[in-house]
Amino acid sequence: MNIIVLNGSPRTLGNCDKLINAALSAFSREDKVKRFDMYKLLPTPCNACGYCKAADGCSKKDLEEFLGYYAEADVIIVATPVYNYSMPAPLKALFDRFQRFYEATHKRGIENPFERHKSALLIVTSGGDGRIGFEVIKKQVEGGFENMNTKLCASVLFSETDSKQLSDADLAKARELVRYI
Repeated sequence: MNIIVLNGSPRTLGNCDKLINAALSAFSREDKVKRFDMYKLLPTPCNACGYCKAADGCSKKDLEEFLGYYAEADVIIVATPVYNYSMPAPLKALFDRFQRFYEATHKRGIENPFERHKSALLIVTSGGDGRIGFEVIKKQVEGGFENMNTKLCASVLFSETDSKQLSDADLAKARELVRYI
């Protein structure tokens, strides 16, 4: 199985990392994992240039390697903190760049820009309550994946992380997400 991790957190070894690692531990050692840290990838934001309305691809070429891995993926794990009721800017920029697949489907009539079906899992952390941000992020992820043959199968919020450490039960909850794919 090919697994891609989209890490929206800027913090190395932070809560998102711990939860990603817990979820990955539930997969087989033979599975292939490719991780993309958004603060290293730094996708160029979409500027609505219109290129993808008329042609396959994007005028910006910074995501070609990522999209090659995406095409071969079976599972996508998205992990992100809540920033101002949404996801951090680099992860949002990636999802905005998925506009090219909306255009392919709805403007150019391409039924499935990705042949291989993908199952997605969403892990969200929040320093506070986080419920509103979680719902916003979930909608953004579902919408972004809508034209990419990718279905969000399960999502979970880990809240109040500013005032408490992740527990063993939290890590177990992240591992349990895998059963939904």
